[in-house]
Amino acid sequence: MPLLSRPTTVVLLSCASVLGSVSDAWAVDGPASSGEGPIPNISGISPKYLAAYNHITEGVSWAGHVDSELSTNLLGGIKQGSEGNVVGQFGLKYDMEKAGLWKGGKFTLSLIGIYSSGVQQNYSGDIQTASNIWAPDAVRFYDAAFRQRWTDWLNTRVGYMDMNYYFDVTANALQLINSSFGMTPTMTVNVPGTATYPYSGLGLLVGTHSEHLSSKVALFQGDPQHQTSTIDRGYMALWEGGLHWGKEEEDDLEDSSDNYGQYILKAGAWHHQPSNPDRYGLSPTTSGVYAVVEGNWSLPGERRLGAFVQMGGAPQDINPVPWYLGLGLRLGHPFAGRPDDSLSIGMARAWLRPGPVAESLGVKTTAIGNAETAYELTYVAKLTEHLSLQPDLQYIQHPNGYFPDATVGMLRLHVEFF
Repeated sequence: MPLLSRPTTVVLLSCASVLGSVSDAWAVDGPASSGEGPIPNISGISPKYLAAYNHITEGVSWAGHVDSELSTNLLGGIKQGSEGNVVGQFGLKYDMEKAGLWKGGKFTLSLIGIYSSGVQQNYSGDIQTASNIWAPDAVRFYDAAFRQRWTDWLNTRVGYMDMNYYFDVTANALQLINSSFGMTPTMTVNVPGTATYPYSGLGLLVGTHSEHLSSKVALFQGDPQHQTSTIDRGYMALWEGGLHWGKEEEDDLEDSSDNYGQYILKAGAWHHQPSNPDRYGLSPTTSGVYAVVEGNWSLPGERRLGAFVQMGGAPQDINPVPWYLGLGLRLGHPFAGRPDDSLSIGMARAWLRPGPVAESLGVKTTAIGNAETAYELTYVAKLTEHLSLQPDLQYIQHPNGYFPDATVGMLRLHVEFF
């Protein structure tokens, strides 16, 4: 056994054991206090994803990044103005096989810090949230999970995780900044207790995959804003299955999001069951479905084109967002002299149920439109190996179905460490 394997194991497992208490102690008061709340290989993506891990010693590697942005509501919405957001994350990975312990085991641990100078929705007024960085201020452990690969086709994960690492992932949409291009708003808006950014949750996942098929099922705690609550406040259950065609040599079947192949079709279902929603301020019992379709093509000049369609449904009367449709394109290597840059466009449309939306805004039901639609154009410019700059422009039609059309501009700086 390598000299550092045993003490490293002790340190990592000790950190995991204090995850809940430390996270609750460090989290700044915000929506969590009342129970309410709002491809890792690509630079300039959602801040919850760490960059590629770099080796430290036998079995141990680390990664870190900081995303900072200025978001300005230029026109429309609630009011004109700007606010800034900063998210930093540092993580460690311990590969049991490389450390000489046992085959197929891997432990990950990460810490995340979030700062926002204001509430982004108080400017643009949108229900989908124009920035996927914005969140209440906090410093907490974000990931503390163990994965065991049992065979070439079967693996399990247990611990504190972001479910959007594994479910409802659209690789060609990851560079778009509007939150709806991450996990569909039929989940995140209707269930504030979803175990995704900024609140990871305790969960158990079982996944299988082959060259053409993938499937996984998971159970997460129902109130991840209070990480020590385990599942006594309810649970979220999910299933996702996928079909994959045109596997390429560089594709990794161990990819947690199952985004391998030239063409991908994924469908999923979820059910949220709170134990006492009135007491804990959680959403009522609800369920939904979603689907993701993606295609990837090589173009002349070493360019790569990716396309996607996202769909979500949660038609129960209690849900503010019963239906969702997202679609877009991503072009890699858009210019001859910029091989590492990319250009993305997208549309995210959330249909609204006037009753719940009007109640949240304190207005009459007749004042609410039937949908909010966001159109986004973004460009990721890789300046150096560790530095990317991302200008972004969004036009939001009928924010929350109530406010005037908004135009939001953002400039994001993505810095990778190690």
